[in-house]
Amino acid sequence: MQIGKDFPKIYLDLNGFIILEPNAIITDLIMASVSFYFVVKLYSRRKDHGFLKYWYYFFLTFGIGAIMGSLAHGLYTYSGPQGKFPTWISGILSVYFIEKAMVKSSKRFNKNNILGKISFFKMIGVFLGVITVISTRAFDDDHTIGFLPVVINTIIGVFISVAFASSLNLKFQGSFKWFILGVVVMLPSSIIFLMKINLFRWFDKGDLSHLLMTIGIALFYLGIKKIDVNSAPFIAESSR
Repeated sequence: MQIGKDFPKIYLDLNGFIILEPNAIITDLIMASVSFYFVVKLYSRRKDHGFLKYWYYFFLTFGIGAIMGSLAHGLYTYSGPQGKFPTWISGILSVYFIEKAMVKSSKRFNKNNILGKISFFKMIGVFLGVITVISTRAFDDDHTIGFLPVVINTIIGVFISVAFASSLNLKFQGSFKWFILGVVVMLPSSIIFLMKINLFRWFDKGDLSHLLMTIGIALFYLGIKKIDVNSAPFIAESSR
């Protein structure tokens, strides 16, 4: 076990073609497969309510991001840190969709769509923040700092907005407890990644984070499956 320091990256040499971090590729693909399964399950319900529509888009962008992440890890030798940019973009979009979903979970959150507008402009701000960071000399010295705006945005969007909105909605529908539980399970993933808590070389900080995030989104889907969008605290609306 190593804390504050990463293990040497595992690589496979396939007759001169180098694949890095096959362990990360596997856990990314597992995360993507779970996400796309939820996309399929929500497809027919996505027009029933804005809450379901934005969760559908969350799982879709999250799954695409996981696929892009597996490519970024495996082909890092050829793509460099620039190969991670699509994953960061999908991560920012995923957070926006999850925030929009929670805004749609209650009439009081959706009043005049103020929170939705704040979420949109925050997303634009994060994009600009990432562009600013990757344009600095510090990024050339340490590529991981480019991911910091994405991590901070995720903490705000997932670990704060989902937990906060769910705790307020809990008195109307007990199924919101699954969202809170999902946040609790996912919360350590940021700490593990930022503090570089690596259990084993073949199961490092990234793999453990991926596992926790996979369990977390599964709990989110369980909550979505049990919630009745036709009763309080939801707004009676279509997703359009």
